[in-house]
Formats: sequence, structure tokens, C-alpha cells
Amino acid sequence: MLTSIARKFLAKRFRELENYSVDFENIQREQLKSLLCNASKTEFGRTYKFDKITSPESFSERVPIIEYDDISPQIERMLKGEENVLWKGKIKHFAQSSGTTSAKSKYLPISKQSLKTMHYRGVYDAMALYFHLNPTSKFLTGKSLVVGAGKTNINDQGSHIGLLSGMLTEFGNPILGLFREPSYKTCMIPDFSEKIEDMLPRIITKNMVSISGIPSWYQVLFYRLIDYTKKDNILDIWPNLEVFFHGGVSFEPYREFFKTMLPSDSMNYFEIYNASEGFFGLQNDFSDPSLLLMLDYGIFYEFIPLEDIENEQPKTIPLWEVEKGKPYAMIVTNNSGLWRYNLGDVVQFTSIKPYKIQIVGRTKHYLNLCGEELMVGNADTAIAVACEKTNSKVVHYTATAIFATAKKNAHHKWMIEFDKAPESLADFIQIFDKALCSANSDYESKRTNSITLDLPEIIVARKNLFTDWMNQRGITSAQQKIPRLQQKNDLMNELIALNHKPH
Repeated sequence: MLTSIARKFLAKRFRELENYSVDFENIQREQLKSLLCNASKTEFGRTYKFDKITSPESFSERVPIIEYDDISPQIERMLKGEENVLWKGKIKHFAQSSGTTSAKSKYLPISKQSLKTMHYRGVYDAMALYFHLNPTSKFLTGKSLVVGAGKTNINDQGSHIGLLSGMLTEFGNPILGLFREPSYKTCMIPDFSEKIEDMLPRIITKNMVSISGIPSWYQVLFYRLIDYTKKDNILDIWPNLEVFFHGGVSFEPYREFFKTMLPSDSMNYFEIYNASEGFFGLQNDFSDPSLLLMLDYGIFYEFIPLEDIENEQPKTIPLWEVEKGKPYAMIVTNNSGLWRYNLGDVVQFTSIKPYKIQIVGRTKHYLNLCGEELMVGNADTAIAVACEKTNSKVVHYTATAIFATAKKNAHHKWMIEFDKAPESLADFIQIFDKALCSANSDYESKRTNSITLDLPEIIVARKNLFTDWMNQRGITSAQQKIPRLQQKNDLMNELIALNHKPH
């Protein structure tokens, strides 16, 4: 009954989403016009004379492309309660995200407008699309399990700071709480292991129909559920489970795990592209992993062809000029005060009508097993700290992601070539791990109690290993282009094999 009513209520929105295929340029132009109008009297708007900007072309000419470090001073002022800096009024919510080369954490502004027209709208649109894709869904006949972060912190100026998932739970529509698990009180527990233990006795008795969150969180939860209930798989606990709304990290490395834990051909997997910087995409076809780009969420998109990304002043193009099959760095302007912000994601369009994207990489190397977003800058900083404290010296390094198994958590595997090795590799690893925690708050949260991420593994490379590897590939020593952080294991496997060969 409730599912049928919800399906009819959301049908109108589905028809609006279909309009993306024909009215995309007008929608995006209107988004930019509204953004400029709303921020014209802010400090940023006055600096760049928003009232004089009349087109996407003049917008890109007048406003520079920015990264977090460029606006961190303004965000610090906003955190202290200053109004009308990057966005109109006072921003009271800040999503904490992984840091850059010079900051442990980013604090991305989340306005009231963005909560309503972006993040919460994304939830409703996900339901609209899902009901269309699955006409026989019994979505509202049971409960939805939403595993996210805990309660936000409040600073002296009354600003709420925390992970986006916790923020959406804390400030979301209380009516949604009637259909979701765990309880609000449990959701607000900051420690993930404590949260799991608190929810276990209650959630195993519920009729769970859907689950939502980051795949790595559910990997930990599912192992614990199997151990707790002594069942063979998750469908033995929740036989009516029909869909997993997932996002945050690539799902591909986890796909086989979920097939094992949820052994049913009728189980649906629905991907969401939601980040602190904006809600960008939703899956609209179970047979197609690419995502529908959301065009009317208070976001204006621009794109840099990947071959131009290293240019000092790369030229951007609007949505209606992109080409199918070509990789682009995505630049976003949103209704929280991010202006021409370099998101760092590389996308490729798989469709033009409607516009659908796949995330194909990052503009910077990184490791992201469970939301830790470990960047090269974090690694460089931590290696420097470990070398200083152990009186050692590193020549080259690389690292890769090792996914969790039933017996072992996920972890990062490092290959390090020392010019001067530490007396104790174990001490080096401990110091290195603590330095990574200090450099990146997301890594630190995943390492707490080793709940989702174990201690790093370090393999000591023989002398000249990396040079030998480069020579094999015709890379000159002058180029020195060693991939530092790689999600895939190919490079690491090559280096391990080469490391066993005598020099």
C-alpha cells in the first residue's frame, strides 16, 4: 500500500528527470543564473563582479578555477561564523573530508539550500528511479538499513562539523526515521565498532528490505552478522532484502563479496554519486553501471579535457559541448559557495541524451578502499616523518590497496626502497601509520581500532628495484615517473616479482 502510494507520488518527478534529455542546456544555464544571483552580494560575488556576468563564457573568463587551498582562509572565517563570504548568509554545516597536501582535513560548506535541493532531493530521486526500474518493489513494506557516520561536532560559533553521512541522518526529515534502522540514537554513535555491536541484537529481527552506505562498511557488518547469527549468508537473516544503494568507493572490488553474501539473482544494486561537494549522479538502468548526471540540483558543471589538465589556465567547456567517450576533469559550482571547484574526479560520458557518466579516475593518485582518500601528499608527509624519527632515508616508494577477506581487514601494501634502512621496520611502520593518521583524518577514522583498515604492510625493496622496473619500460632516470598510489595491484605484483630476482 505505502509503496504504491510512494510510486505514484514520485512518478511526476521521474517525468521531470526524463526532461534532462531534451532541456539540458536551459536547465544548466538557469542553474548558473540562480547561483550568481544568490551570491552576488557575497564577498566572493563582489570580488568577481557576479552582477556583470551574463553567460557561462563570461563566468569562466572572470572566475578562476579553484582548489581547496585557494579558499581555505575564507572557509576558516565561515567556520567562525562570518556571513556572506562564499555563499549568502551564515553557513552552519561543514562536511569534514580528507585533506590536501597542506591540510589534514577539508571543511566543505553545506548550506541549507544544498541540503534541500541537492542531498535530500537526491534521496527522493533515487527512490523515483528505483521504483521505475523495479515495478514490483516492496520497498516500504519493511525497513531500510542506513549505516553512516555519527553525530556532528559543534564548535564555539555553533557550526556543525562532521562527515556528510552523519549530517544527513542528524538533520534529515524525521519521518524517514520511521522506515529506517538503526535508531537515531545508535546512528549518532561515533565509533563504528560500537555502533555495530549496539545495533546487532535489533536489526537481525527486522524485515530489512534495503540497505544503504559504503560497501566497505557493509563488508565489516556482514562478517559480524554471520559470526553473530551463525547463518550461512545475509539473505538467511533478511530474506526480503531487495536493493543495496551504494556509493563512496568503487563497487567493482566488492561485487563478488556481495554476490556471496547475497546469493540471489533478484538482488538489485543501485549506485549513487554523492560527495561533500555535491550530489552528482544516480543509476537509472540496472544493466548499465554509468550514472545519470543530475542537472537541477543547484550545481553548474564544467569540464576540462584530461589532456589539458596540466595547463596553467586550462580551458573548460560546458555540459552541452562534451563528447561521448572522452575523459574530463569535472569542475563544479554549487549552492554552498564552491565556485569553479576542481573536484579531482575524472569522468567519461557514456551517453549524451541523457548525459550519463562513469568515474574513471582521479586527477591525482590516491588510495580509497573504505573512504580514506589517501593522497600522495599525505604519503609524502608521513614518509618524511617516519624517516626523520627512525634516522632512515627512502629512495622510492609505491603502494596499493588490498581488500578485506573473511580473516583479514583491508589494508595498504607498500613497497619501499631505502637508501638507509631503519633499524626496526616494525617501529618504522608504527610511526608511519601514526603520521598518516595525522595527515589525513579520513584515514585516521578508518584506522581507529582497525575496524575497517589494518596496519600498513611494508615490503622492503632491494637496491635499484625501481630503477630496474623503469629501465624495463624505457623510462629514463630523468623522468622518474613512479606511480605512487595505485588502486589496482598490477604494479605491485610486477615489483614483487622483480624484487625476487637477483640484481
